[in-house]
Amino acid sequence: DGMSLRSPRTNLSVPASLAGTIEAVSGLDESAALVQPEKAAPPPPAFVNGTPCSTYWDQVDTSTPANGTSLPDIYGSPTPYAPCGYTPQQIRGAYGVPSGLTGAGVTVAIVDAYASPTILSDANTWSTNRGIAPFKANQFSQVVAPGTMNRPENKKQDPQGWSGEETLDVEAVHGMAPDAKVVYVGAPNNYQDLDAALNHVVDGHLADIVTNSYGFGGEALPTGFVKPFNDIFIQAAAEGIGVYFSSGDNGDETGGNPANAATATPDWPASSPWVTAVGGTSIGIDASNADVLETGWESGTSTYKSSSNSWVPAPPGAYLYGSGGGTSRLFGQPSYQAGIVPTSMSQVYGGSAMRVVPDVSAIADPNTGYLIGQTQTFPDGSAKYSEYRIGGTSLASPIFAGLMADLQEHLGHDIGFANPWLYATYSATPTAFHDIQHVANAGVVRSNFVNSVDATAGYAYIFRSFDFTTGLTIHTVAGYDDVTGLGSPNGVNFFK
Repeated sequence: DGMSLRSPRTNLSVPASLAGTIEAVSGLDESAALVQPEKAAPPPPAFVNGTPCSTYWDQVDTSTPANGTSLPDIYGSPTPYAPCGYTPQQIRGAYGVPSGLTGAGVTVAIVDAYASPTILSDANTWSTNRGIAPFKANQFSQVVAPGTMNRPENKKQDPQGWSGEETLDVEAVHGMAPDAKVVYVGAPNNYQDLDAALNHVVDGHLADIVTNSYGFGGEALPTGFVKPFNDIFIQAAAEGIGVYFSSGDNGDETGGNPANAATATPDWPASSPWVTAVGGTSIGIDASNADVLETGWESGTSTYKSSSNSWVPAPPGAYLYGSGGGTSRLFGQPSYQAGIVPTSMSQVYGGSAMRVVPDVSAIADPNTGYLIGQTQTFPDGSAKYSEYRIGGTSLASPIFAGLMADLQEHLGHDIGFANPWLYATYSATPTAFHDIQHVANAGVVRSNFVNSVDATAGYAYIFRSFDFTTGLTIHTVAGYDDVTGLGSPNGVNFFK
């Protein structure tokens, strides 16, 4: 089509004197320039919470008919409806953040792919609706390559989906640390340019804390993917920058199938010993903003069938998704985990002790998730701001990063790479963390709009069980575990 593009004419070579210095080469062709439809994608398709839903834990349960439908009991009693989405005040209350801590003086960077053109107006509208201050002048900045802001939608890259990721991350950090500065750095694609985006933050020391809500499903990656990124993490630690990664949303990557147990793996980059891997929990926060139920996020799913007036498959259902975790196949045990992580986890493969994921955890279950606000495209073609519940360890990482910004303000100095401090604190004062343990026979019922936006096409009722265990190699247990790590922040015991 008249375009001139580059590709390599010959195989790569480098001078012998540089052997061992060149780690990887990528981006050698310009074929991405061919994937450019004429106009940018509209905001992502709309999702609206179905009703009923609760503003706090167990406000409404299935003893109340759902839109005229009486749902059968689960485990012999009524089941809570899913929260509509927790607010910053509820989560700060559940984790006991002292009221005077707001992350003032701390800068948090967020790395994702692409960029939402409506992020600042969305975040400010959301903040106003939550009763917290919108971003002040120069408090939020967005650093993106030319053309990143309005990329066309395509299934491989999914810029629309990434705009929701950015919205979640920005509103999670701002909700936990409303006075912290936020720097969003958007990669122009969802491949190794994410590495370049993080390197830009570290190389320029743009922030004290960096949260990253992405990763690969496992550690089996091509040569050149792991070492260059790991070296960026080491440089960040040397500079006093704390790097946080979501531990993943697919449990141990076995799909809950025991036949896949031999291939169980944590996700990369969460498995790097130089990052703080944040796992996920399912949480119940009551009317007084107290944490009254918190367990590991591993979800089973069952659907209500009106024809038989039953839940199919029978609860806890079939495995759906959950907090990533497990034992690394690449990295030996870091010194900070020695004596704390049980050998049954660190030496699961036999031989030397290995790195185990995650390190800590926070709210993640989408069924007990966070209320965010975003401009979305509705079926009539209109694009407008709306709010909905969302989750994943993509929520846990920015929530925890925001809490660490509060802690850094409290301490009055940079925390930097947090793992040595986190594990030492746990060893000295285990009650600094909620010890997340298994909770049996618990979950929520979701009332979903069939068409995702309103009741015109009817409702679907789905039970999502908590801390599903069948077929997984990772489990929530007392003490450190490979679903929730050391646990979640435990109020004054953590912040003091």
